Amino acid sequence: MKRAAFALCLALLVQASVVAQAAFDFETERQKVLELLADEHTDIGREFAKATIYSDARFHFGRAVVLVREFDKAMKAQGYEKKDGRWVLNAKDALPQKDGLSGDKLTAERERLGKKRDAAYKRLADKIRAAARRARDAQAAEDALALESFLNYYAPDDAEARKARGHVKVGEEWGPSFAKAARETGARHLQEAGEGEKVAEEDPQGKVIGARLWLRKGTHTVARAVESDERAARLHRVLEGIILLSRDTLKIEGPVFNGRQFTGTVVQRQEHYLAMVEKLSGKAGSDLELARKLAGSSQKDPWGFFCRESGWPSGDDMLGNTVAINVLYSCRGGGSEPWINTGFSYLMTGRLLGTTNTVRYTVKEEGQTAVGGGAEEPDLKKKSEGPQKLRALALFQAQTRTDASLRSLAVLDLNSLNMEHAAKAFSFFEFLFEKHPDKARQWLKLKPGQKVAEIANLEKALGLGVDELDNQWRRWVLTTY
Repeated sequence: MKRAAFALCLALLVQASVVAQAAFDFETERQKVLELLADEHTDIGREFAKATIYSDARFHFGRAVVLVREFDKAMKAQGYEKKDGRWVLNAKDALPQKDGLSGDKLTAERERLGKKRDAAYKRLADKIRAAARRARDAQAAEDALALESFLNYYAPDDAEARKARGHVKVGEEWGPSFAKAARETGARHLQEAGEGEKVAEEDPQGKVIGARLWLRKGTHTVARAVESDERAARLHRVLEGIILLSRDTLKIEGPVFNGRQFTGTVVQRQEHYLAMVEKLSGKAGSDLELARKLAGSSQKDPWGFFCRESGWPSGDDMLGNTVAINVLYSCRGGGSEPWINTGFSYLMTGRLLGTTNTVRYTVKEEGQTAVGGGAEEPDLKKKSEGPQKLRALALFQAQTRTDASLRSLAVLDLNSLNMEHAAKAFSFFEFLFEKHPDKARQWLKLKPGQKVAEIANLEKALGLGVDELDNQWRRWVLTTY
């Protein structure tokens, strides 16, 4: 009798759990949270607009219409009205481009409204926690974590929520524990890399550009720097470190670069950079014009890449990206699509150096890429500020379902890639090497396919459809970042 009663009780508990789990509708709760956030950001934006601080107002209105597509209140607050089903900007109601305050008045008013904004964020955080509690009460623990991902922005120092997501403190900043471990592995590879053999004689190309080029040579790379021998030694360590980390990540042995040596060169002055572009790159026509506008360019003799750095670490990152791409090229026996090159090279520089730089950006410090001031992240038009910034951007895209699908990424050319695409590519590679590392390596050892053909390679190696991979990536980001 007791046994039967126990079995009945257990059955009822299981049934109650199933019913509770079925009762929790994640999509409905997610949409409620998004609506709540969009509404509050619109109200905050109105406060800033009323104070004539239009730059901050635009940020909050902009965030509202990304959280909820074409959020009605935010569109109207910006001066739009709906005509024949389309939003049309009414010029007389449009927000002015220039703030109405400046100097001390602007600072004081921003501080006053900043306190009101922070109080609003605190209220939002409490409501997000309440939604997560409802999920946990319904035995939907993973849904709770996904909802709590919004706390990263509205309550970034919530230790309990951070720890539940597997985050740890790195200095003053929270981040995923896997990222900390990966960064430590990268730092070890950097330490194990050599500074190369010092070459006493001057490089003849230095005379061509009107500066001495200090040289360091190793097995796979030659590092050249105008600044000093110490700069060349540091660069050589970075280039060799990227090779070690890339080979270890891909689990490949044997020669890289088909036995050639990669030559990486850093200069600081624009005239030296332009001299290299014009006299040593071998480029002509539109390629030459483009190279003049950038901060880095390839060269054929010696084979490699050179760049101008405005701050000491930026050349390390630009050249590190290039070396990583060429190691991947060696692994695959051919070139990959731009989003793959971006994702893999950002993963390598992020782990080795704590940066995710490109030729368009200059690094201020570890993990940071120089940008102008302005509103908080993630402003989708801003440039990268290291792996943590890219993770924040990828998380925001996963929360709002505004990320580019893998199918969309596959057809983009290099000049079409923006920071949203870069964030998705970098994050997808983090996901692959955390959740499917062996299959990721199988994929990256296949002969490269072009555009959609590469998606077929990905599906073949992973044993999953590309849409399912997109869904897995979003869920992983929501519960891990």
